[in-house]
Amino acid sequence: MSAMSFLRAVALAALASLLLFAPPARAEWRKATSEHFVIYGNTSEGSLRNYAQKVERFDRVLRTWFPPRDPDVIPPRLTIYLADGRADMLKVWPDMPESIGGFYTAGEERIFAVTGGTGPENDHTLFHEYGHHYMYQNLNGAFPGWFSEGFAEFFATADLSPSRMRIGLHSPGRMNSLTLGTNSWMPMEQVLRSRSYDTGSRGHFYYAQSWALTHYLMSTPERQAKLFLYLGAINSGRDPVEALAGTIDRTPDQLQDDVRRYVSGRINFLSQPYAFPPADVTVTALSPAESELIWLDLRLARFVPEPLRAANLAEAQGVAARYPDDPFAARVLAQAYLDMQQPNEAVEVMRPIAGAHPDEPLGQRFFAVTLMDAGDKAEKDGDPDRRQSLYSEARRALARAYAADGLDYRTYLALNRNRRGASTYPSDNDLEVLRNGVDLAPQVSALRYQAAQAMMNRGQYREAVFYLMPLANNPHGGDRLTEVRALLQQAMQLAGMVPAAGQAEPEAAPAPAS
Repeated sequence: MSAMSFLRAVALAALASLLLFAPPARAEWRKATSEHFVIYGNTSEGSLRNYAQKVERFDRVLRTWFPPRDPDVIPPRLTIYLADGRADMLKVWPDMPESIGGFYTAGEERIFAVTGGTGPENDHTLFHEYGHHYMYQNLNGAFPGWFSEGFAEFFATADLSPSRMRIGLHSPGRMNSLTLGTNSWMPMEQVLRSRSYDTGSRGHFYYAQSWALTHYLMSTPERQAKLFLYLGAINSGRDPVEALAGTIDRTPDQLQDDVRRYVSGRINFLSQPYAFPPADVTVTALSPAESELIWLDLRLARFVPEPLRAANLAEAQGVAARYPDDPFAARVLAQAYLDMQQPNEAVEVMRPIAGAHPDEPLGQRFFAVTLMDAGDKAEKDGDPDRRQSLYSEARRALARAYAADGLDYRTYLALNRNRRGASTYPSDNDLEVLRNGVDLAPQVSALRYQAAQAMMNRGQYREAVFYLMPLANNPHGGDRLTEVRALLQQAMQLAGMVPAAGQAEPEAAPAPAS
């Protein structure tokens, strides 16, 4: 072990000790539920209601400017946790970098955002991340990396009162990067073709120029029309530089000069009266077990560094002992056992809870997960018959979970996992399960990737390309990027789709016909 790795392990172990032995803080946790959000906060009911109204106003702005592909479909609500500064956020992400003021996770187990507070800076971070969430959830197509980041930054500065909207406001941080000198900017051709994860030390210029380019193109109705033509060309498979011709009708150098002149003057923004309709918000109090376990639950939903796992389990055991019949405490304890590679113990925790609450979808789904983990362990231990029995029991639990709630993408992931080893996989029904899961949570990379793999197995190569493109275009890179690129290239070749000349990989692909 290197010296740096050793010091990091010591630091994490020390933090684990603090988390384990710190007395539980008195909390008055509440949950606010609105049309598009579920918000948790250790705050007053009035404060929680006001925050829910604010984020609903922001959602309405995005829906007004960029209507969803299917306005009749109500997507799953995004869960937001209001942290009391960095100390709370560290309880979720123990080795969180110093520069983080909030974060968003779209994982196989949870989609959620954590914000460090309710002030303007925290709103900027949350609005940026929700911009990404909204784009993935509601807009059809694979957008170039610069527009993904520019879109999120353009709307992140929004100032929304109940009676007025101000959109496209000045971004001091991005302007600081843009005013470092004439020769400091990245070439526009590089911005058009890059994603943030491959810009290295020049990443702050990439973000700033993406914001400035988006701002410039959104600043007048004429430029907006050209921007939409350009995005359509990208989604038809054109190269991001060549697509300028016939849409924006500027060369990269000309566009660079246009943007430079635009930000050196007075940038346009929209400020107008707007009567936002009040959102319906329901506020409920959390149970004592939920209040005590709120941060541990989220910590377990992310990757947990090994030095913290024993402390997590001890904390979960302590709370579960105080609340032996609480389903939430049982699920958290079972997840802690799974992190410790003890799936049989997790099954024993969940079995009585699942039996006592047969119509509770979260408990049934998670019971199935523990059963499948235990089944995988049995197979490794040389007992395939036990694995088959546990997977059969898991299927019955998943059927109950689906019957109780057919809108939880995690149930579709679990159903696909349960079926993957079958000789008839992937069947037509398996493909439908994966399509439904992606429709519910298109931002979850595992769902898209598994759907594309199944489609490839059935020879549906063009549809696989459509599912893989947003992963390949993810400006942050995302999980399994190397595997995504390889599978995308294979799918395109098998579909007879050829990348544009001079381009290692295409930027987008047309959607399959309905």
